[in-house]
Amino acid sequence: MVTVILDSLDEMQAFVSGQPAAAVYFAGEGCNVCTVLFPKVADLLRQEFPRVALGRVECGSHPDISAQHGVFSVPTLLLFFDGHEAQRYARNISISELRQALQRPYQLLFDE
Repeated sequence: MVTVILDSLDEMQAFVSGQPAAAVYFAGEGCNVCTVLFPKVADLLRQEFPRVALGRVECGSHPDISAQHGVFSVPTLLLFFDGHEAQRYARNISISELRQALQRPYQLLFDE
């Protein structure tokens, strides 16, 4: 799975609307939690939910994207299904809770 770096509102909109399922990870420069957590989220999606596209926004470089999506703390993970935000996780993101939350909508969407 390749992580798409999102650098504008237009890229963000195209990414989310162009995928049946997408996850967008909002991170901050110098955020140690962001650095440690991102590979765990990416591994979970790659191994168990391979059809969920993963995007990343650097909040310090793109505050407009963060503000437009109501992201005011990092890390934040937004999950989109069919172009609509379905779930939001901020600050304390549990990989096991994320796995559990993704199972049913993923199964319904992709009929696996």
